[in-house]
Amino acid sequence: MFLLNLMDPDSTDDIPTEPWEATPGVEGFLLGFFFIGIAVAFLMWAMNRSLRKINHNARVEAAKKAEARAAEKEASEKAKAETGKPAEETGTEETLPAASSQSPK
Repeated sequence: MFLLNLMDPDSTDDIPTEPWEATPGVEGFLLGFFFIGIAVAFLMWAMNRSLRKINHNARVEAAKKAEARAAEKEASEKAKAETGKPAEETGTEETLPAASSQSPK
């Protein structure tokens, strides 16, 4: 019978005629809602994981910068204590020759 229906394109025996036969109904809605909920839960989990990684990396980088600043400040204070001058005046940085105040004639 099934093969005969396939052979005859005008046969309407297995075409649903009632609206409830052609729609997914409540079961389809609930099943779709369930799968969408599972997808959203997975996406929230993945985003939370990524944000935790970003936050951790930012904290590590901030700690490294704070440590570098503290080491720089300590070196500056040490140089100041040894020479009695601030680190900028101890010759650790290159200085440009002073421009003469006389104008060319």
